Amino acid sequence: MTNLPRSLVISAGVPQARDDHGDRELLKDLTAGRPEALGELYDRHAASLFRHALALTRRRPEAEDLVHAVFVKLATTGAALLDVRTPAYYLHRTLHTTWIDAQRRTMTDARVVESVATPAYVWQTGGADAIDISRALDELPPAQREVIVLHLIEGFSFREVGRLTGVSLFTAAARYRLAIGRMKARLTRTSGLVHPIVRTEDDL
Repeated sequence: MTNLPRSLVISAGVPQARDDHGDRELLKDLTAGRPEALGELYDRHAASLFRHALALTRRRPEAEDLVHAVFVKLATTGAALLDVRTPAYYLHRTLHTTWIDAQRRTMTDARVVESVATPAYVWQTGGADAIDISRALDELPPAQREVIVLHLIEGFSFREVGRLTGVSLFTAAARYRLAIGRMKARLTRTSGLVHPIVRTEDDL
């Protein structure tokens, strides 16, 4: 399995391609007892899941642990994997629920997560405002960061994002629009410019 990226560069507005058929074949191989299939699935999806995990945790060690937990669950799920029709969706859904479970277990923990000095993401925008965009994303609440990454970066529709995160399509879309509005406001305050980071189509 390849290592997770030490630095994360995101190309804004370029959704990641999916190969559902190839992924389903690997899931079949995994359930048939071919362990190398797990490594191939990891190589295909680890970077995408890492972006999603960072949107939730904002910390690389926790994000790495979350991704690894997903693949541990995948390795122990067994024959139920044969029913998975959209593996990328399944993996992101598993990551989301794993994070929710972890949050519930630590609800009594009084730790306050301090602000990070540098943003978790570095946007590849071709302009000098890349760090400003990254910090604007970093300052969003977890639910809004999550929908930005899933929709804008990973290419999931609002309907898929809603199902994946356990909310309605319209709640997912509303979180996205609120997040974009906050990012625009932040960028206007800091640089007087708004980078065109929003995809133009409305896929409701």
